[in-house]
Amino acid sequence: MVSKPLCPKCRKEIPLDDVNVAKDIALCRRCGESYPFSDLVDSAPVRSVDLANPPRGAWLVQNPPVGFEVGASTRSGVAFFLVPFMCVWSGFSLGGIYGTQIYKMEFNPMISLFGIPFLLGTAFFGSYALMTVCGKVVVRVAGDEAVVFVGVGPIGWRRCFNWRKVSSIKRTEKLNNGNTSQRLTIEGEKRIDFGTGLKAERLDFMLGALQQMRARRGVL
Repeated sequence: MVSKPLCPKCRKEIPLDDVNVAKDIALCRRCGESYPFSDLVDSAPVRSVDLANPPRGAWLVQNPPVGFEVGASTRSGVAFFLVPFMCVWSGFSLGGIYGTQIYKMEFNPMISLFGIPFLLGTAFFGSYALMTVCGKVVVRVAGDEAVVFVGVGPIGWRRCFNWRKVSSIKRTEKLNNGNTSQRLTIEGEKRIDFGTGLKAERLDFMLGALQQMRARRGVL
């Protein structure tokens, strides 16, 4: 089923008479703006997944008619290598740079400045290591209010959006240093990309669950 083209600005339906599929153009006469037609519709079929049997590490909790929560763990076997490496690397680098100063009760500005890249690296890779141990990706919907959360426990990255105004939910690719990774993208009043790093079966379940729950709400 193909969704109706909606204007990203006013969120009103664009009549088919104002759509030129051949030129991939859709015109919203209310706003006087034109957009690529392919960006306004979701022509991909709804992915079929068994909502009652999510893969290990994924879940769907329904609370009709209020809403639902679909999520997946970012736990990964890479944690067995990454966590020990982080402990050793951070211990030697930060211990040698800052630990020595603390032990001697002496502050050396030059050495401290030299250690800032190691400190930032520890914070970045340490966060990634935590995600491989106990991180999660969650989409919560309550009525029209929805939020995407990525993090550990209550600490993490959040993006709020209007569930009713979602125009498409799809899988997209992210190119980073020549490597391509899969992620989920929610298109609506704003674009939200998330889920990079999830195992394939968990990503597939989240995609299918979100698409099916969206279809049930009559958005398609």
